[in-house]
Amino acid sequence: MIRGQFGDTHVAPAPLFDVSDPHAAPPGDSHEVQFRIPLSLSAMLDGMTTAGLDEDVAAWGSAYTQLVQEQVLRRVQEACGYAADPATPDVGRPARLELAAVVEAAVPGIDAARWHCHVYIGSTACVLATGERFPVYVPQIERGVFGLAHSFHNADVRELAEREFGVTWGDPGPTATVEEIVDPPWHEHVDPSAVRGVCLGPWEVQGVRVVADEESLRVAAEQEGFLRAELERRESEPEPSPPTLMERYAELLGDAAVSPRSR
Repeated sequence: MIRGQFGDTHVAPAPLFDVSDPHAAPPGDSHEVQFRIPLSLSAMLDGMTTAGLDEDVAAWGSAYTQLVQEQVLRRVQEACGYAADPATPDVGRPARLELAAVVEAAVPGIDAARWHCHVYIGSTACVLATGERFPVYVPQIERGVFGLAHSFHNADVRELAEREFGVTWGDPGPTATVEEIVDPPWHEHVDPSAVRGVCLGPWEVQGVRVVADEESLRVAAEQEGFLRAELERRESEPEPSPPTLMERYAELLGDAAVSPRSR
């Protein structure tokens, strides 16, 4: 349960550590949220790298990093910014989180590119109303980021790719519910069974790890399964025979079509 009003958590987060310092790292008890970009966009960036367009790929990396620093961290603060007094651990209070994020282009063990970002959340936060420092309210991290993945992160990434590369997004198939790049048709380079992967990140942390798009992808898979079964059912059922001319005439006229002699 969380307390407060809408907007109470809309404050600037505090920095958890300096990501530009190669010797810095998040505290070991930090939590971590992972945001992954659509597979077709990773496939396109992979193809650009193979084509020698390293400068364009680097420009994308800079633009995506800026989006993460300016938009994603702010939205994580707004959606997840709560702390809980150990005396009442089931109640989250509006708090200022300590956040940091890094962007990576690959997941160990997967040959293809898998662009994603890691958002690290300090294990404690300062309650805005009192200034007290309490443990971060973990249940709200999970609830908050599941909503962010679909409504904000993926939407922001699609918009950024449209601006940077002029691509068009859409459903790649009749039963698909997850948008991919359809023009150019980079969705054709994505195997339906492709593994998205979960990266352990550059630092090992002991807090919770939440993969932000996990819930939306699970729901999408269920919807696609239902749509596929419905499509197969319709294809397997015989088409009903069209009504005869007399049947259509009788349907239009109703009782008026009945012969006076039969009344």
